[in-house]
Amino acid sequence: MMKQKMKPLRIVNLMLGVISIAFFVFDTIVFLRLQPKMVAFVPLTHYEEPLLTWIGVGLLILLLFYLLSILQLASFMKQADRVRGSDIFLLILGVVAGVLVFSDVALFSDINKQYLAGFEQPEWSLVYPIMGFQLVIVLFYMVFHLSGKWQRKSAEKINRDVNIFLMVQYVGLVCGLMGLSIMSLGFFFPSGWNLVTHTLITGAILTFPYILSLGYWLVTKLSEKDRQLFDEKQRLDVGKSAFLTLIIITFLMFGVFLYNLGHLEGVIRMLWFPLYLFSSLFIFSLGNLFFSRRG
Repeated sequence: MMKQKMKPLRIVNLMLGVISIAFFVFDTIVFLRLQPKMVAFVPLTHYEEPLLTWIGVGLLILLLFYLLSILQLASFMKQADRVRGSDIFLLILGVVAGVLVFSDVALFSDINKQYLAGFEQPEWSLVYPIMGFQLVIVLFYMVFHLSGKWQRKSAEKINRDVNIFLMVQYVGLVCGLMGLSIMSLGFFFPSGWNLVTHTLITGAILTFPYILSLGYWLVTKLSEKDRQLFDEKQRLDVGKSAFLTLIIITFLMFGVFLYNLGHLEGVIRMLWFPLYLFSSLFIFSLGNLFFSRRG
């Protein structure tokens, strides 16, 4: 039954994976053609200008592949007898690679704007490493899609409840850590920090995977007959994690406030809430993972 349910999704992912790999080849050819011209500010021909639009189409397909692959992996992990470290690692890599698709869009947008304005384009040095990493993750996912590893019989309900709960915590841990790391850069580069681009848009992008995983958990729970969100142990773990998060965040934000007491009108006004949000998410998820492993 499980195999039949997941088969259509597996076929779709295989098709999207092949198209994504083809676009990586296409993008490499386009970059090798356009980069020398754009760096030297040579005008693009009317045949070359639409190539940037096709890169955007490829990124959209790539993002869809990541999202559906993560969905299939999450469905497999939910039904598995136990959550394995390799599957968690692949889930985390998929979340990171998916978030980086938005970084690709920002990079290409900045490159095009700087080219049109006659400015240097240092972002080219980031394009190849990021997309190389994304290609590796696509190949990893394709191996598992081809092997059919992510199709197994259903586990007991108690295992499914624990597995999906742990998945949400791992995604929260990664999103919280990435958000803290990126938002902390505002203290090192305050003059270049932008409220809309760096705080609002980047913050929304980094919380998107966690919102998706939380929504997946909620839909799964609401589809059950008894609709019990937490079992007894999870309820205790969540309570202890929430109390721990409250204590740590209180001291952390108090320290941030004191450190910036003399210039509260500076970059801290754009960073205090993202720091609060991502540190809370990180500590809360870490606490749930820690307590779930005990007893």
